[in-house]
Amino acid sequence: MVVALNLQYGYAGIPNFGLALSVAGGAYVTGALTGRIAMMVYGVGKGLDFMLDNNQITASLNAILVKDPWGGVAIFLLIVLIAGTLNAGLGFVASYPAIRLKAEYLIMVLIAMAEGIRVIGINYYPLVGGTFWVSVPDLFAWMGSMRTIGLTLIIFAFAIVMFLVAQGMATSPFGRVIKAMRDNEVAAECVGKDVVGLKIRMMVLGAVIASIAGVLNAFQTQAVLSSAYTRTDWTFWPWLMLMVGGRANNIGSAVGASTVITARRLIVFFKHDLQPFIPFSVVWLEQILLGTFLIIVMMVRPQGLIPEKPTRMRGFKPTKTAGRLDKLRKLATGLQRERGKQAPEAPADTGRPTAPVASQEKLSR
Repeated sequence: MVVALNLQYGYAGIPNFGLALSVAGGAYVTGALTGRIAMMVYGVGKGLDFMLDNNQITASLNAILVKDPWGGVAIFLLIVLIAGTLNAGLGFVASYPAIRLKAEYLIMVLIAMAEGIRVIGINYYPLVGGTFWVSVPDLFAWMGSMRTIGLTLIIFAFAIVMFLVAQGMATSPFGRVIKAMRDNEVAAECVGKDVVGLKIRMMVLGAVIASIAGVLNAFQTQAVLSSAYTRTDWTFWPWLMLMVGGRANNIGSAVGASTVITARRLIVFFKHDLQPFIPFSVVWLEQILLGTFLIIVMMVRPQGLIPEKPTRMRGFKPTKTAGRLDKLRKLATGLQRERGKQAPEAPADTGRPTAPVASQEKLSR
């Protein structure tokens, strides 16, 4: 999620405060389609209602998936593909306000869109169970006792792939273009860049990456609960990670995410030991401490722990470029000397004031 946010805000300058929209979209696809697709593939649950008999259907599917690793992997890849495709469309819809509104109004619209998809999930029962939840079949049940480690490695592999995609984009000419758009949209348009098209592409790309995060989270927890996709957990915490690590820096995003996740785990683990020493409930300790931490970071180091640095583009060879620059400098020096030799002589002193050389040239023109 932080990689998606860094691409959208760090590089493109789009303040996406509706990140939960894409995360929830990916989770909803996982909860609504994984069990139904597995039912059709394995012929399980005929005559049963998927939502009302969800636990029974999921248990039957898990018993089959323990013995069918290839089927589980195939369904998993299919769900990732479907979620990415549908959320690309969702990102395209969200890009329309991004290309028309200023930052302040865009933030409000994207927060409202993220809250809207959460309300839809809560109130539309056939989607993912409404106020209850829907169980997700364990497509990695064939791993047995190694499931936790194996799924963790799969999530880590996806994170590395997304990091490499973002890093490759940042070091490409396209990365320079979106940074130019971030710094000055008018200047980018003046040199012929399609600012509207660039914003649409960045919103779509960020939505796809964030939706994959929602898919992986749903498979890890084996359940989808609509009310769990709040803006605090799935929008504000990723923003905190990005601001702490440093925007427009993929390594900084990784460092910020690791720092905030570690801090949250330490707070959750030790907060009950601090109850005798604080005058309020420890339930709010995590939000208070992390909010204070963000304020301190913004005051002391607003650029983040690892600030943005000039990016060396792929294919750029400093030695050849430096040699060309030296040749241009020598050529410019030679032209200046030639102009100095051909400069007109100073007029004779006739006792009358003469116009400056620049004025004489204008008069002659």
